Amino acid sequence: MIILSLMFSYSSCAQIEEVRVEVPETVGVSSDSLDKMKAHFHKLVDERQIAGIQTGVIRKGKLIHFDSYGYSNLETKKLLEDKSIFRLFSMTKPIVSVALMQLYDEGKFSLEDPLYKYLPMFETMYVQTGTEKELAKHPIKIIDLLRHTSGFGYGRGDNQELNEAYGKANLWQAAANEEFTEKLSKLPLYFEPGTDWHYGVSTGICGYLIEVLSGKSLDVYLKEHILDPLGMHDTHFQLTKDKVDRFTVSYRWNGEQLVVSEQPGTSRFVEEVTLFNGGGGLVSTTLDYLKFCEMLLNDGRHDDKQILKTETLNSMFADHLAETRKHKKRLRLPPGEASFGLGFAIKGDSPKELKEVYGWGGAMGTYFKVDTKNDLAYVLMIQLSPYRQLGLRQLVQDYINASIIK
Repeated sequence: MIILSLMFSYSSCAQIEEVRVEVPETVGVSSDSLDKMKAHFHKLVDERQIAGIQTGVIRKGKLIHFDSYGYSNLETKKLLEDKSIFRLFSMTKPIVSVALMQLYDEGKFSLEDPLYKYLPMFETMYVQTGTEKELAKHPIKIIDLLRHTSGFGYGRGDNQELNEAYGKANLWQAAANEEFTEKLSKLPLYFEPGTDWHYGVSTGICGYLIEVLSGKSLDVYLKEHILDPLGMHDTHFQLTKDKVDRFTVSYRWNGEQLVVSEQPGTSRFVEEVTLFNGGGGLVSTTLDYLKFCEMLLNDGRHDDKQILKTETLNSMFADHLAETRKHKKRLRLPPGEASFGLGFAIKGDSPKELKEVYGWGGAMGTYFKVDTKNDLAYVLMIQLSPYRQLGLRQLVQDYINASIIK
């Protein structure tokens, strides 16, 4: 079943695509509530707090909301289009996590396997304690990468000396995933593997692990096993020249106004990409990402293809931090996220009151949630940093939850 079917009309020069949106009430959702969300978000654009915003909602196999408002390029007044392309950054992580678990389905590894079994450079690791380094007592397991309990971070932890070591490592100047991973293996860990939760570069290691286990570069593996099967033809590590015109400008908020942070034509995403960053290297459209969400809602299936075994997807959506909490009861998860599965945060009021809502966001304000209980998913796309001052992630959840007709 493909919910994101497009209406086609033809001219002598081109094929014009229109997004078909169904009436929300047909699947128990209030149009009025969604309209209130649109009005709120449009006001933020009109007030120049964001350049443009795009939101999409699917429920029970239907696209029931799709809204593009504002500008792809504020300076030239280029309007945001339905198929505008956005920087996903960390919304890359769930896609790469699913890709790695496809190889789990093939029996290529066990979640409890030590990482060094496949990547020997991680056999001897050290933990940074103050200004000293101690030999790690336990190996990093593959499950630690997927749930962010490996001990790796982004160089923004409590240990300043280790933060500085991340900066000096020049991870993002690596030519490819192998070099990236080699550099990372030489850094100490923030903590003993499995004993804490720390968001970081672990999914980048997953990207290289996919390459080692599959024998294919990450871009090729994703294209063959996820992107093409799902029809995500606008999702790439590197944009082709014919798609640059659809690429959005990214902005930063300087406290007073929007300032351009990256133009499409000079972006690293349009240059030759050789470091296929599994933790944040993809660009995509809202429509493409909704197709990924649809597969998650459909128990890992798309049409007649089983992208991921249902039991494997259920495992990815399970709470995998119970053992970690035995070492540290209070984990620094993002607000509103009570636990973490394998590549996905799990929403909840507490670890004991987890909801059937999973998702993640990206550094430029992109965000998605999959609500399996309500057969619902939604995607929000903006290109702004910082973005938290707008509270958009909580707002989009509140509006959409309120729209469900009880």
